[in-house]
Amino acid sequence: MISHTTIVYMRYILLKWLRRNEKDEKTFGALFFMFCNDIQDMELTTALQSLMGLFIEQLNSVGSRKSTLLKNQLQQWIDSQASFIKALFAQLGWES
Repeated sequence: MISHTTIVYMRYILLKWLRRNEKDEKTFGALFFMFCNDIQDMELTTALQSLMGLFIEQLNSVGSRKSTLLKNQLQQWIDSQASFIKALFAQLGWES
């Protein structure tokens, strides 16, 4: 009886594993690792500059009063950072 039950459960586990590998999005294989490799190849400086660029684009789309306030606060934050961070954001271009 124990042997029979063990075989039945092993078959069930195997069938569930096969079904999951065929239909579960988490098991698409190389797709996940391809995106992980892309992220690892990006340098921190490039990532920070891209993130700040996106922030500036969004900042330019808000109202002028809020935009001016946020730009001033952002500039104060950049001015308080270390020199290598200031150098990353030295080329920020926004219209006053």
